[in-house]
Amino acid sequence: MSRRPFESLLTLFLVSFTVLATAQEKQLPAGLQGSLTEENTYTNPALGMTIHLPEKWQMSEITTKTPVDPTCTGPLCGTPEIKVEFQTRSGSERPYKIFLSGFKLSAQYLNRSRYSLKWFADIMLEGSLGSDLVPIEKETAIHLDGKPAYRILVGGRGETVPQVLGYVAEANGYIFLLVCAAPKNADPARSAIEAMNLH
Repeated sequence: MSRRPFESLLTLFLVSFTVLATAQEKQLPAGLQGSLTEENTYTNPALGMTIHLPEKWQMSEITTKTPVDPTCTGPLCGTPEIKVEFQTRSGSERPYKIFLSGFKLSAQYLNRSRYSLKWFADIMLEGSLGSDLVPIEKETAIHLDGKPAYRILVGGRGETVPQVLGYVAEANGYIFLLVCAAPKNADPARSAIEAMNLH
């Protein structure tokens, strides 16, 4: 797959997710974005998340703005409290990119008998696909560090190898979406993400 169509697929996935967050932009709280250590270990204390990644990585600055929609009243409105982007360094064998966003849930949305994790996953995963992205593996229930999660593997039409991996899970009162763009051999990134620690 050429670089330009891949970037188009990734942009569609990320932009269409951003549309879910449709209230006024707000300042992101300091300390919730996590950090990279030793160039390949991402930690986020708010989520209790640690991921040991292949390759060497760097944090990216997120410049996208969230459109204003005063009618939005759901749990995924506005700018997520956690909004992080990081990617493998230039010249890496595998040009991966990860986008992570997390919304702090109010008490009513922590009620899993009323708002199941699948309900969130349906919105954040399959509801985020653009017209040029199709599931290679449809939304699937998995576990991340023993905790329930949902995964979708997507790519361009007619493809059988995933180019984008999407995950939705819950940690410490946050619902989070992690998207990994992996145009070359997604398996190492997938293995690292699915071996993450959440405590």
